[in-house]
Amino acid sequence: MPERKFPKPPDVLPVQLPGRTADDESTSSVLALMRHVKEGLRDGRYTCGDILPSEAELQELYRATPAEVREAIAHLRRAERLHLHDEYLDTYFLDPGPEADGLMPPGELGRRLVQLESHCAEILARLEAVEAQLAQRGRAEA
Repeated sequence: MPERKFPKPPDVLPVQLPGRTADDESTSSVLALMRHVKEGLRDGRYTCGDILPSEAELQELYRATPAEVREAIAHLRRAERLHLHDEYLDTYFLDPGPEADGLMPPGELGRRLVQLESHCAEILARLEAVEAQLAQRGRAEA
C-alpha cells in the first residue's frame, strides 16, 4: 500500500527563484530554470531540503508552458538535483546532487560539527549557571 501524502502546509515556503531575466531571453525556459536551480545550489543560496516552487509558480516565473516546466523538472531529477518530497503531494525538494561543485569537504563538515558541539556545550553550561543563580535568588527572596 503506498504511503499517504498530504498537501504542502502553507508555512512551508519555497525558495525564491529569479524567474526569466534579461540574460535568459535568448535561452529556453527549460534551460533558464535548470541553470538557476543548479547555480543556486552551487552558490549556497539553496540547500538540501529546500522546497521548489509549485509547477504553476514556475510556469509564471519562467513564462513557460506546463510541458516546459515538467521537462526542466525531469532533467533536474535525472541529475539528482530534485527529488519528490516524501510527505507532500506534488512537491520537490532540492539536493546539491552527487557531483555538486563547491560543497564543503567531509573533513570540514566534521570540523564544523565538533565546533558546533563545543558551542552548544558552552551555551548549556552558561544556561545552567544562570538557572542556578535564579534558583538561589528565589530561595533568598522566599
